[in-house]
Amino acid sequence: MSLHVHSTGPESSICGSRCYNPIESCCCEKEQTKPIRLSPPDQTDAVATVYDPNESICCNGRLSRLKPWMDQCCGDEPYGLAQPGVLCCNNTLHKDREDGEQCSVSGHPYNPAKGTMCGSQFHDSPGKHCCGSQLYNPKDEICCNGQSHPSGINIHCCGAQAYNISDPLKKCCAGALHSLQGDRDDSQCCGSSLKSSKEICCKSEGKELLYGTKKGFQCCGQDYYNTSLWSCCSGRLSPVHPTGKTKSNITESRVLSLVNVNKTRLCEKFHIGVVESVSLSSTVFSSVLEIQGGNVRVKHWPSTFILKTPDYCSYLILTPGKTYFFDEVTIFTGFNHDSVLQSIHFILSKCSQ
Repeated sequence: MSLHVHSTGPESSICGSRCYNPIESCCCEKEQTKPIRLSPPDQTDAVATVYDPNESICCNGRLSRLKPWMDQCCGDEPYGLAQPGVLCCNNTLHKDREDGEQCSVSGHPYNPAKGTMCGSQFHDSPGKHCCGSQLYNPKDEICCNGQSHPSGINIHCCGAQAYNISDPLKKCCAGALHSLQGDRDDSQCCGSSLKSSKEICCKSEGKELLYGTKKGFQCCGQDYYNTSLWSCCSGRLSPVHPTGKTKSNITESRVLSLVNVNKTRLCEKFHIGVVESVSLSSTVFSSVLEIQGGNVRVKHWPSTFILKTPDYCSYLILTPGKTYFFDEVTIFTGFNHDSVLQSIHFILSKCSQ
């Protein structure tokens, strides 16, 4: 039999199985589950415990006696901002620290006047830049996922490797750098792999999967389906009813990957915008930019852009609030970059060669 606690009147709040007056008391609860450990004599592990804030301080479910100079929490430990020799980094209280120390991005205490902290590695060279756990010189090097490489014109990152985007024998697929055999400008990525002539790549927004080609099969988003058993609309499969007529099958989705567009097409006019609204016949984009890679030009679109999609079933369902590249007919997913700005920079760099 479960116990339900109801509070009325001054005792209007519930703390665990107790009622209390929130004007006079507070409830001390753990923010998240932590391993049980023994407490010092002046501390008490508390789970949903009522306490007097004038006498105690609650730090993540742990009650301690309140002292005038220790009114802050660092994880489950109390401390004071004016307390000498302590530093709170990522909810861990570090003691016996020197004046001038601060927290690194990774949560380690260090003195920036004495060196540079890269991850958990301290280097006794102050004011330097980090690439992973090592120092690097951004004037002469490029940092790719924690690995430094010599920089130069048209040198970009592909995962942890660096390559020249003007090299026709190199292609970056989702952070994997491939060396092409001969002039294969038509080579296409499928996720992090290169697609062969005997394979087909089926794409959804979240996945790109390779399949061996089969007669009577087609793509529906990321799925490769038997057209005699299923029909496809907007990336969704429906069974074919023997006695009924179904929609014609879709050869492939029109949400394509921009990484597979050749340089000539890439340097023509593209738009980029945020999906505002989707209907059966059109998609509305806002915050639209027009990119003309061949002219190395970017300009803003003064109003929303309405892309007509008369064949609704041939387009995957787009996500409102998400950014896409598109032209007058096709919608593209971007390059495998961390931001839209990186993708625009890549297009302009590629087209300015």
